[in-house]
Amino acid sequence: MKRINVTFYDNTYEILVKRAKKNGDVSIAEVIRELVDLALKIEAAAEKNDGNSTEDASEKLIEMMKNNLIWALETRLLTRYLVESLPESEKSKQVEILETYKEKANLYVEGMLRENIS
Repeated sequence: MKRINVTFYDNTYEILVKRAKKNGDVSIAEVIRELVDLALKIEAAAEKNDGNSTEDASEKLIEMMKNNLIWALETRLLTRYLVESLPESEKSKQVEILETYKEKANLYVEGMLRENIS
């Protein structure tokens, strides 16, 4: 292992001290080694990136959203068809069934997005 001297600005040094305490009172040198190793790994990964990964990710995301929308529409249309095809004796339950379906769909989306849907 090679030894070097490094000078940090005061605010950077304080951040390193806080990180060392947060990580179980490891030495400042250990914190610096971890951060340098992480930075080198990120740099190596960035060099491997051919520039198309953002476009590939966007295309994959769009394809996933498209598939989800198709699935949601098919499910909704199928549910409406099935509810409208209920025997005459159960026609009074149509609104209740559709409201329950809507509530469950909203809860599912809310859970996926972790937000409230109005």
